[in-house]
Amino acid sequence: MPVISPHAFASPVANDRGSPVPPTLREQVRRLERAHSTQHAGRAAAPLGVPEIDRLLPDGGLLTGALHEIEAGPSPSGRVAAHDGAALAFAAFLIGRLGPGTLLWCRQPSGAADAPPYAPALAAWVDPARLLMVTARRDEDLFWAMEEGLRTPGIAAVVGETRAADPTAGRRLSLAAEKNGVPVLLLRAQPAPPQSVCATRWRVASIPSPEFDRPRWRVELRRNRFGKPSVEEMPSWLLEWNDEARCLSVVPQALDRSAGAPQRERLVG
Repeated sequence: MPVISPHAFASPVANDRGSPVPPTLREQVRRLERAHSTQHAGRAAAPLGVPEIDRLLPDGGLLTGALHEIEAGPSPSGRVAAHDGAALAFAAFLIGRLGPGTLLWCRQPSGAADAPPYAPALAAWVDPARLLMVTARRDEDLFWAMEEGLRTPGIAAVVGETRAADPTAGRRLSLAAEKNGVPVLLLRAQPAPPQSVCATRWRVASIPSPEFDRPRWRVELRRNRFGKPSVEEMPSWLLEWNDEARCLSVVPQALDRSAGAPQRERLVG
């Protein structure tokens, strides 16, 4: 009896793994992934209150039930600090946009001089009374605590400070976040190998501000898995926090769109 391979009826293009994927097909796949992730999360995205950013994010905000990464960017001097306050503050701002509940903050001190986040400083973005701090000595203990927190009722978000790059732990955190509808933020004090499963990846750096009570950050959206992709480069903004109005806004005439800047890597990859 002759054996007929199922590939005999496939078109040559379908069997060509090296052929490029049409942009329309990429967009269809992205929409299906976003719908699947949102359906499992069971909660709407949390708007950041910055229209210039929200319009690029899926469903107009930070997707709950997903893994997000925040890494420290270089300072004005070009150096990356061992513990960057801008990245930490941006993480506090993000979790402050979420609903009520306990915020689990897991961290791994890097040395004797490494102190936990300063509660009065965090109060600008989130009530410190909501924070539950966990300190772990080993990377595996930190990831375990984060994963258990995602399964715990009453937890609104989980934050983890680590320099470790563990693809397996990243996938487990992403699946646990999706299953339980709780966002998880991986805060990196220094740029590290990224997690390919994260929904968004941000790079945040401090920028000098003319006013003491209005800190400024340079924020890059380096990955936006389920949102609107950028054709040529990753979008970035110069943001300013207004402590009186308790809001974050784009500084006028200071968008990070340098005319002569070289094209950088694509937003979605």
